[in-house]
Amino acid sequence: MSAGPGLRGVQHWLVRQPGDVRLELVCAEHPDPARGPRDRTVVRLPACAGELIPAEVVELLTLGAPAVTIRLDGCASPADATALLEPLVELVIAAGSTGLTLTDPAPAPAGAERRRRPVLDATALPMPRRQLLGLGGAASHELPSDQASPHERLVAALRALATGPTALDQIRGPALQLTARGCTACGACVLACPTDALQLRHGAAGEELSISTLLQAPSRCDGCAACVQLCPTQVLTEAGRWPWARLLADDEAAVATVTTTRCTRCGTSFPVTTGLRLCAVCAYRRQNPFGSAPAPGSGAP
Repeated sequence: MSAGPGLRGVQHWLVRQPGDVRLELVCAEHPDPARGPRDRTVVRLPACAGELIPAEVVELLTLGAPAVTIRLDGCASPADATALLEPLVELVIAAGSTGLTLTDPAPAPAGAERRRRPVLDATALPMPRRQLLGLGGAASHELPSDQASPHERLVAALRALATGPTALDQIRGPALQLTARGCTACGACVLACPTDALQLRHGAAGEELSISTLLQAPSRCDGCAACVQLCPTQVLTEAGRWPWARLLADDEAAVATVTTTRCTRCGTSFPVTTGLRLCAVCAYRRQNPFGSAPAPGSGAP
C-alpha cells in the first residue's frame, strides 16, 4: 500500500458493527469536531484527510457504511485535501452512489449548537469484549485483500458500487490507451509492466507461423507508462486514457497483431516481414560474432 494514514483499522471496526454506520471523518488537526449531526459517527483520522488512500475511502461504502462524509473545516491543508478527494467524490457519483460527500458541516438547527457527540480515534476504535474474545459472530463483510495494489482495490470497490447504469464512460481513468504500429512482438513491454497489464498471446497461423497479439487489461493498468518508456523500437505509444467504465469491465483490448515466426536459433518469435530465419539479435550475433569488440589478434585499437 502507498503511504498515508490508512483506514484499515476503521474497516476492521466497521465490519463488526451490528448495523449501518454513517461515518464522518475529520482531520487529526481539527480543533473540535464534536458538534454536528448526531446520526453520524465521528472518527478522527491519524493525519490530514489529504493523505487518505482513495481506495480505502471508497471501500468504506462497500463494507457497511451507507454514507461517508469527509469534513474539511479545521483541515490544515484544505487545498491538497480538495484536490485529492473532489475527483474521488465525482467518481463515486458517476458509479451510481451518493454515499461519499466532501463538505463543511451544515449549520446546526437552532438550539442544537451545544450538543456534542463522542469523537472516536481511528487508531484506537472501541471494540466490545465479546468480539475481542471471538464471541461476537462473523463479520458482516469480507475485508478487501491488503496484498492488492491501491489501484486494484479502487477498481474492485467501484465495481462493487456500480450495480446499475453508470456515467463512468464520461470520466477518464489512469489506464493508458495504447497503440503499437510496427510492433515486433519482442515482449519487452510485457516484462516492463509492473502490474501484469500486458501479455503476448500466440496462435497458430500455418506452418512455422503464428499470429502474435499484444493484449492489454485496462483494469490492471495504473498509468505508470513503463511499457512506453522501455519499448526498444519506440513504437508503443499512448493514444489517450481509457474511461473508467472500461476499467470496470475487466476485459482485454488488442494493442497490436503481428504475424510471426520462430527464430531457428533461439526460438523467440519475430515478425515475418523481415524475411529472415533469425531474429534481429541472433542475426546481429551471426554477423558480428565478436560483438562490438575487435577480433583477437586483429591489432585494431
